Amino acid sequence: MSALPPSEVEPLPLADLDTADGLKGCCAAVYEHPAVRWLLGEELHPGGEAATLRALELGGVRTEDRLLDVASGRGASALLAARELACEVTGLEYSGAAVREANRAAAATGLDDRVRFRQGDAEALPFADASFDAVLCECSLCTFPDKRRAASELHRVLRPGGRLVLSDVVVDRRRLPEELTGPLAVLACVGEALSRDGYERLLGDAGLPVLAVEERNEDAARLARRVHERLRGARLLGFEGMAGAPLATGDAIDLLARARRAIGDGALGYAIFIASRSMPPRPT
Repeated sequence: MSALPPSEVEPLPLADLDTADGLKGCCAAVYEHPAVRWLLGEELHPGGEAATLRALELGGVRTEDRLLDVASGRGASALLAARELACEVTGLEYSGAAVREANRAAAATGLDDRVRFRQGDAEALPFADASFDAVLCECSLCTFPDKRRAASELHRVLRPGGRLVLSDVVVDRRRLPEELTGPLAVLACVGEALSRDGYERLLGDAGLPVLAVEERNEDAARLARRVHERLRGARLLGFEGMAGAPLATGDAIDLLARARRAIGDGALGYAIFIASRSMPPRPT
C-alpha cells in the first residue's frame, strides 16, 4: 500500500456548494485535493486509460481530427489521445492550477506541439462554432450545474457530423440510496447524474442524437472496490482522516459501501455514449 496522504492541507470550499460557481470551483478543486489524488491514484474515472481508448475508438476519433477534451483535469486523457492517436487535442478545464500542470506535462512528454490546455467553463466554451471534429467529456457532465447549457455548447463547437464521446455515471434515482444524493455525492459524480434515458434525452434535445451506448458497470465496480479497500486499509493503519478532507475515514468507508451495493443492485453504473451533431437543437 502506498504512503498515506499528508496530514495538513487546505480544506475544500464545501460552504460554496449552494451556488453554481461554487459548485464548479469545488468540483474542480476536489480532484486536486491530496486525499482524492491518493485514493484514486492515476485512474480518475472508471476504467482509466483503457476506457478512454475504448470510448475514442467507439467515437471513431482519427489522427486528422481536432479533438476537444472538456473538463480535462490534469490532462491525462488529452495526452493519451495525442500520444496514441496523434490527433490535435485541446483540453478545457475550470481549474487554473490543473491547466498549468497539464501544460507542464505536455511539455515534459514532448506533446506540446499537438496538445494544449486552457482554462474555461464548459457552460460557456471559449471556442468558435464548429471548431472541432470530436469532443470528449469523461465523468464530468454529471457535475455541471446547467447540463442543458453545457450540452448546447458541446453541440455548438462540433462541426456538422462531428462526434461527441461522453462517458459518465448512470443512475436509477428511484432505487438510489438517499445517502448518495446529497452535496458530497455530487462531488463524487453521483448526486446529479442522470439515467441512461436522461442522458439520451438531454443530448437529443441539444441536437446530439445518441448513436450508441456501451455499459461499463464493471469499471465502476472495480474503481469503487479499489477505493473502498484503500480506505479500509488506511483505517487499519490508524489513519482516521486528513485536515480539509470532506469526510472522516469511517464515514467515507460507509459511503463507498453503499455505492458498491448500489452498483451491484443496478442502481448505479457507468456508460459510454456516442452522439453526433446531425440536427439543430430543439427550441427551449
